Amino acid sequence: MAPVAGNKDVGILYGVFAFLKRVQLGQSLDNLDVTDKPRLQLRVLNHWDNLDRHVERGYAGWSIWDWQKLPGYKDPRYTDYARANASIGVNGVVLTNVNANAEVLKPEWLAKVKALAEVFRPYGIKVYLTARFSAPIEIGGMKTADPLDPAVAAWWKAKIDEIYGVIPDFGGFLVKANSEGQPGPNDYHRTHADGANMFADALAPHGGVVMWRAFVYAAENAQDRHMQAFTEFQPLDGKFRDNVLVQVKNGAIDFQP
Repeated sequence: MAPVAGNKDVGILYGVFAFLKRVQLGQSLDNLDVTDKPRLQLRVLNHWDNLDRHVERGYAGWSIWDWQKLPGYKDPRYTDYARANASIGVNGVVLTNVNANAEVLKPEWLAKVKALAEVFRPYGIKVYLTARFSAPIEIGGMKTADPLDPAVAAWWKAKIDEIYGVIPDFGGFLVKANSEGQPGPNDYHRTHADGANMFADALAPHGGVVMWRAFVYAAENAQDRHMQAFTEFQPLDGKFRDNVLVQVKNGAIDFQP
């Protein structure tokens, strides 16, 4: 039988899962010579789970993340979850809702996130968090969250350095800004690129990324909702850092196919 090999340990894991899939499907194992490489570098699940375990747009009970029992108790389902996702190539998980709560960035919550990261790490899965843009005000005691204010950028840099001190392979942030009432750079007459690049500059030394949502609209904007995201983002083409992923939906309306 041919060996299963990979460039990294996680590649071997994916190879084993692929082999098991062939066995389960009853496919021939004779003269196997299969080479596979993912086309997408980031294969991430976004959870809409709140810290109180309520799931926004969730209709199947409470969040799987039992924050009140973490970090002391790690539910065996976390391992099942990681193994199942690794079997289909998922390599990242955003643990928290895009309508973010700044509390998750506090040390006591980072210890809980660390516990999950330790479960996921053997399966090649990194953890990501949603960053509330106004966190410097809400938990940092600052008067502003202006992304071009050096003190704000320094606060985020220190916070990100703190996170990587706890979780060395932290993936980065998903950010929903200036949409559906969420705070963002537009509050300070700054662009989405200004906001995203502030995070990107602090994450880059650690290899982290920013996933910046392009699903934006405001009720007070009279422009057609389908056009608003294009109007805001098209002029910013080429102005985002290399470690920023502008995350779009399939359409301008929620759950549009």
